[in-house]
Amino acid sequence: MAILSVIAYHVWQIGLFHLAEAAPAEAASGGLVNDVFSAGHFGVELFFAVSGFILVLPFARQILAGGERVPLRDYYWRRLTRIEPPYVISLVFAFLLCALVFRRLPNHEQMYGGAGWLHYSLAHIGASLAYVNAFVFGAHPYPNNVLWSLEVEVQFYLLAPWLVKTFFVRNAWRRRALITGTATLFPYLAGWIGGGNYWAGFSLLGNLQYFLAGFLLVDFYLAGWLAAAGEFKWDAAFLLAGEATVFIQGHAVWLFLMPWLILAACVAAFRGKIIARLLGNRWLTTIGGMCYTIYLYHWFMISFLYRGTIGLQTQILWLDLLIQFAVMTPIIIIVCTVLFVLFERPFMRRDWPQKLLGKIHRPKDSRL
Repeated sequence: MAILSVIAYHVWQIGLFHLAEAAPAEAASGGLVNDVFSAGHFGVELFFAVSGFILVLPFARQILAGGERVPLRDYYWRRLTRIEPPYVISLVFAFLLCALVFRRLPNHEQMYGGAGWLHYSLAHIGASLAYVNAFVFGAHPYPNNVLWSLEVEVQFYLLAPWLVKTFFVRNAWRRRALITGTATLFPYLAGWIGGGNYWAGFSLLGNLQYFLAGFLLVDFYLAGWLAAAGEFKWDAAFLLAGEATVFIQGHAVWLFLMPWLILAACVAAFRGKIIARLLGNRWLTTIGGMCYTIYLYHWFMISFLYRGTIGLQTQILWLDLLIQFAVMTPIIIIVCTVLFVLFERPFMRRDWPQKLLGKIHRPKDSRL
């Protein structure tokens, strides 16, 4: 759900550039479809909540339920060996695009026709490699805009073992009140600290509340609240959360409710009768398992695909968005499946560093 929402958002965002050139009058309005697609960026915040749940669950289980101990060294090593190699490969790919394509495109003004393209691309890609683009350049990463959220994720990865100490508050209701209060008040504190600067809004400082929604989900999960039989009322709650998200997209004054809408949707995903079965579908979970690869490459793919699909335009924006999404999404998933097999799945094996070192240092056969 998260990755499909993000794809829809970028089909809309990039589409406004390509489709508006042919139909400027239609670009200003697209009705309900336009509203739904433009709200797709909240899929990123859903990713944050899911990360908060997945990464914190083993620590919280250790603290609250006497679960298996999580060694910090293993935790950080796993993050490094699992996340970093596919990311570095994608940055190499981004550099090749800069060298071979983007510096020849007029809309890449900083690169086009200039001798400084190499320095510009290396500086920005280098900042992304160190996950500090927001602090160095105060703008979305170049050339892959979506990498800003991975910088936020890494900041959370680093701090999660300390943030999880919240679960040492043994009284369940006090603990939940502490998490809820922090998630409610922190955005205002972050706004005061950041002073409206880019780095504040696009760092962990401006997004901690969504990870904390994942903390509450962990608490509910360990308390057994998410194990109840499917209920249609939670399916309705899931739909209402989605409708409210679309509404908030056009009314930013209600943005403070977003972490709680995401939490409600996540609870409904466990407890709903229909939605739980739908999200447990093998095809959807397979796509979800590849979401990291899809996230790394979909921005480039949408941009390039528009150049080939613009001929499908009907001059009706809402219909064009649906057509482009329907055409592009299967292509993105198919191509990213191949990229996943090549560049991500090998690093999902926990023992790949040992096997690689074993091959490098394999002793020579004495009989040769």
